[in-house]
Amino acid sequence: MIDQCLGAYTFSKSYSMSGWRVGFAISSPRIAEMIGKMINTSLSCVPPITQLAGMAALQHDAVERDETMKKFQRKVELLVAELRKVNGVKVLMPAGTFYVFPDVSPICRELKIRSHGLAMYLLEGADDHFGVACLGGECFGAAGQGFLRFSCAEPDERIVQAVKFFAEAVTRTDRVKKYLEANPKYKLI
Repeated sequence: MIDQCLGAYTFSKSYSMSGWRVGFAISSPRIAEMIGKMINTSLSCVPPITQLAGMAALQHDAVERDETMKKFQRKVELLVAELRKVNGVKVLMPAGTFYVFPDVSPICRELKIRSHGLAMYLLEGADDHFGVACLGGECFGAAGQGFLRFSCAEPDERIVQAVKFFAEAVTRTDRVKKYLEANPKYKLI
């Protein structure tokens, strides 16, 4: 099967090297050569420090990676548990990420706001001195409408604080209305 398969991996999540744009692939020599030709001009010249960091991660950091993954799993469990306390939110436990993608469509329908608008409202309009950054599901395509994406890459206290803020912010209907008047593109039709 190796002649027909390709495994592609990144260091972004497993080794906390997001943004470094380094990874590797495992396949047959024939496929590896084709990939090399295909990406030579677009992905060549990875900085040496990045290459060395990736090599060190593979050679020495399995224990650290596993510990970090356990920490993120606990954060995911915390975020899911907190979100399940919010009226109008349905959320499944993700299997392999430190993001949570709750269904907030009942809230969106009630407030007449698109989920990306809800995300922007949480960041910009729900409070004059505090905001929560998340992404509206539409950022991931039409099927994402009615969902939000939250990251767990924050301390536990901030995760709890963010969900409490979210739960309260969606009850501030006067602020939602004002935000939609200023940003009509987020109105749910």
